Amino acid sequence: MSFYMRTANGRVAQRSRASMRLATGIILAGYPLGALLTLNSSLAGDGSGAFALNLTGLAIIAIAIFAFFYIAPSYMQRIVGEQLCELDDLERDLRQKAYAFAYHLLTGLVASAIFYLAVANDDTRLTLWAPDSYTHWNTIFWGVLLYCFTLPTAYLAWTMPDIAHEFGEDELEAEPVRKPGVRWWLWGLIIAGGIGGFILARTIT
Repeated sequence: MSFYMRTANGRVAQRSRASMRLATGIILAGYPLGALLTLNSSLAGDGSGAFALNLTGLAIIAIAIFAFFYIAPSYMQRIVGEQLCELDDLERDLRQKAYAFAYHLLTGLVASAIFYLAVANDDTRLTLWAPDSYTHWNTIFWGVLLYCFTLPTAYLAWTMPDIAHEFGEDELEAEPVRKPGVRWWLWGLIIAGGIGGFILARTIT
């Protein structure tokens, strides 16, 4: 499962390997950090400290989302998110490797999370945190979705050579001009709805 955003002129956005590594790192590390700060802001009390912690967490989450939209039109994201018929044999092979890596990592994370939740809800001798509200599960859902979109691209960012050394500018701009797909607007509405729901849930609770 992945996502690719075509640019308005149909050309692939040029992103260096270093910038892709940085952006994917911000996404994978920033979202969990921002979520933890936001969800635990109430521990700082009801004053300005809690507000500042909550605002900081939301700002980090926003940065992670902006980083995702930075990589969304890139060549690496095209490999993992474009329609299969639009890719050549090399790109299909790279996609298969990226998907295999993401699958193994996600299954390990999911198995670990299920084991943790089982222990946290069954063993009363341990005081482990467990999600128990809409805000908690909403945050987890969007985090999992963001990881699904980003992990294959992160794999390519750390294993592919720098695009600038492998492709000339004319080759990267030789992509056929296509109008942005309808699914970009659909995913935009879904993400906006999720962010709105998250903020609303935080406001109500």
